[in-house]
Amino acid sequence: MTIDTYIWLFPTLFMFHDMEEIIGLRSWLIRNESILAKRFPKIAQVYTNFTTEGFAVAVFEELCICILFCLLASLPWMFFKLLWVGAFMAYTLHLVVHVVQAILFRGYIPALATSLICLPISLWIIYSCWPILMVSPAQSIVAVPLGILLTALNLRFAQSLIPRFSNER
Repeated sequence: MTIDTYIWLFPTLFMFHDMEEIIGLRSWLIRNESILAKRFPKIAQVYTNFTTEGFAVAVFEELCICILFCLLASLPWMFFKLLWVGAFMAYTLHLVVHVVQAILFRGYIPALATSLICLPISLWIIYSCWPILMVSPAQSIVAVPLGILLTALNLRFAQSLIPRFSNER
């Protein structure tokens, strides 16, 4: 496979995973409101006045950034390919976080099923990309952490969109 094949699997996996969250998170939050308030009050507070529409806006913004990373990685410059690897690693870490959340919750959370499906695929993609890219650890020391950092910062921004677009009328 070429690196471009791997690159464009990112938005596919991202949307597959996030559709589970978009579809199930609001109803799951309503059903588990008392448990969250008791065991995880800070998390419960974050999701007050949360709507599916607000969450979908945040996911859409993240998808746009994901596609931008993929477009840049399709250019011939290695820096952008390494930036993509960092963003993809951040996404993969995000999947691990969902598995840990389910363990701490001691039950199903929206995003668990697709995290369990996407996690081995994502690890395989990361593992498979390194020989194709033919980069040394020294070459990736700036771009990969930068990709992770940019993705983390964008996640914060995307999450800030949820309350702005969650006003129910």
